[in-house]
Amino acid sequence: MPAYADEKPLLTLGRITQEPGKNIARLTAMAQYLDAKLSSDSISSVEIAIVDSREKMAEMLRNGEIDLFSETPLMALDLMEQGLAEPLVREWKNGAAEYHSVIVVRRDSGLRSLEDLRGRKFAFEDPGSTSGYLLPRAALEGAGLSLEELTDPRNIPAGGKLGYSFAMGEINVVAWVNRGLADAGAISNLDWDNPKKAPARLKDSLTVIYETPPVIRSMMMVRRTLDPEIKNRLASVLTQMHETSDGQTALNAYFKVSRYDPLNGQATTGLENARKIWRQPWNQNE
Repeated sequence: MPAYADEKPLLTLGRITQEPGKNIARLTAMAQYLDAKLSSDSISSVEIAIVDSREKMAEMLRNGEIDLFSETPLMALDLMEQGLAEPLVREWKNGAAEYHSVIVVRRDSGLRSLEDLRGRKFAFEDPGSTSGYLLPRAALEGAGLSLEELTDPRNIPAGGKLGYSFAMGEINVVAWVNRGLADAGAISNLDWDNPKKAPARLKDSLTVIYETPPVIRSMMMVRRTLDPEIKNRLASVLTQMHETSDGQTALNAYFKVSRYDPLNGQATTGLENARKIWRQPWNQNE
């Protein structure tokens, strides 16, 4: 259970990652900022905690050992559905609050629609990618395509199925389609517009044939059972961070966040789009 000092609760900022060394400084920057803003009236101090799985995060939320954390919606929805966490504010990353997936093919392929992909080969990014796997797979399944994972990207899919492989990187998806190892592939619109992820030498021969609905990019989540007064105070502090130089410095250090804003309007639509994908039967079973 959370520690107490002077009858004020300790607040713990958490993170799911298998690379703790790359995340400690980022979490510490945010924790120190929140500590400076909250310790005078709401809490005793802000600490950090790093876990390596959603299961461990769920356990610590259930035990009151983690109070807030940032997460993409498709990773957060499982914790939300368990009643352990809830979204507090929308998180803008590198100036973007939402993103979507684009499905690309070679310009000279003759492929112009999702229906044209029957019997072809597809490159996803990796199994944990929202924009490079979950979003485009939902679109492909929604178009009536039957997907088959290939043990080797050079294999031919069974009759009428769309065979897919994981390229393990945005630039690899673009390269596979460019070189014909895959007939089509999917990356986020942000990566498609990023010359480091989609270099012109690979991208110029490709074209977009489909764009998915947008989803909210990231959220700051809180433990559902956290004191409502602390939730409200946190929301107030977070949504004002971008207005000051020290707040901007902490945001940039914390995963290059641009700002936080209320979770309403278009942000709610983006979250609901993510929820529809999360509830796909094939996603529940994987």
